[in-house]
Amino acid sequence: MEKIVGIDDIATYVPKIYLDAEEMANARGIPPGKLTKGLGIEKLSIPDAHEDAATMAAMAALKLMEKNDLQPKDVDFIHVATETGPDASKPISCYVQGMLEQIYGKGSFDHVGAPETKFACVGATYAMIDRLAYIASGWNRAPCAIVVATDIARYELNSSGEPTQGAAAIALLLKENPRLLVYEPKFTGFGTVDDRDFFRPVERKTAVVDGQYSIACYLRDMRIAVDAYKKNMINAGVLKSGQDSLVDKLGLASFHSPFPKMVQYAFADFLAHDWRNLPRWKTISRKIGPEPSREGMTDVEYYVSDDHKNFRRKFTKTEEFIKEYEEKIADSLTALRIIGNSYTASVWLGVASHLETRRDDLTGKRLGIGSYGSGSSAIVCSFIVQPEYKEVAKGIKLMKNLAERQRISMDVYEDLHEGRRQLNESVIPPKNEFALVNLGTQSHDHGYRYYRYIK
Repeated sequence: MEKIVGIDDIATYVPKIYLDAEEMANARGIPPGKLTKGLGIEKLSIPDAHEDAATMAAMAALKLMEKNDLQPKDVDFIHVATETGPDASKPISCYVQGMLEQIYGKGSFDHVGAPETKFACVGATYAMIDRLAYIASGWNRAPCAIVVATDIARYELNSSGEPTQGAAAIALLLKENPRLLVYEPKFTGFGTVDDRDFFRPVERKTAVVDGQYSIACYLRDMRIAVDAYKKNMINAGVLKSGQDSLVDKLGLASFHSPFPKMVQYAFADFLAHDWRNLPRWKTISRKIGPEPSREGMTDVEYYVSDDHKNFRRKFTKTEEFIKEYEEKIADSLTALRIIGNSYTASVWLGVASHLETRRDDLTGKRLGIGSYGSGSSAIVCSFIVQPEYKEVAKGIKLMKNLAERQRISMDVYEDLHEGRRQLNESVIPPKNEFALVNLGTQSHDHGYRYYRYIK
């Protein structure tokens, strides 16, 4: 008998300071509406001087352990996904293990597997699938696995990507018979293409991104993954080819959000692709005209074309689109608008935002995931929301943590961005949290990172 596996609980960590998007816009001579409305960003989460991707991951994992009364013996794997790890060799997961052992005792986690996955922003979804498959196989030696997505999105000062920065971590507790979300493994679809839309060479601290091209790659890979997911649903008899709409099978969805407006783009293309051969599309075409021709264009050329963008803009103003967007997508962006981009954590923070802020009963509804990572790959998968989800979701407290943050000035932000503050010069001194306290300077530990739990 096939095991039922999925996500039992979620814990998040977001730095305690943020930069207001309007303040950045004014400082950079950009109309504020270009950020708040054009990109959909209101606040940018900024890591303090003592924080990095490892401390954020450890804090999310510790919160997950504590609120579920877990002991080290209950955990089989600590699997971290990131694209902003501090070391090219040692995985963040081992740093996290070491930090957790400061709480639970040295050697208490020496039995765990501790891999790190890197595939840009889609890495955590790959890690989650790996760990769920392992649990479903029965090979696990302990009942739980922890997958942590942690990242700091950082771009050069005054660059076009600067307004889309952010930082956060999210920890997923995976096990059999989960209280929150049950995974539907047989439907999962992938779309992968070797591309150069976004990358960070090892010698750089900031990423290289081709903005419009990356948007097109996102849309292309997502379409490939959607087609694979849809085919799997048809083969399983859940969907009737040429008759049923895939979106009708979803109660809610979360897409990767480099900036919130991108989710609107992705969902618009998803709906158009899903409805294209259904009667309802004829109604929409009568309102806004036919889709532009793709003749002679590659997928990427089509997605960056003005004709496509103009058509998409008209489609997003139709009542049909607005209804689906408000019902299935909007609540996933409540938190993301005030966090910014968090790479691997983004799509899963969207899930947390949904579960915490939705007021209607989601029990039994299908949650769709549209996960994308540059380089490039998309995963489309789904979960069924479980009857106990409301009680579990109460403990996420993402929105409460976001409301308690402290605003910083542009000067402070730039000092942190450029590393002009020492590790002991945090805006908010660390308390009851892990902190990066030292970097090795000797021949045997030059650059090694030392962490400590500060009470």
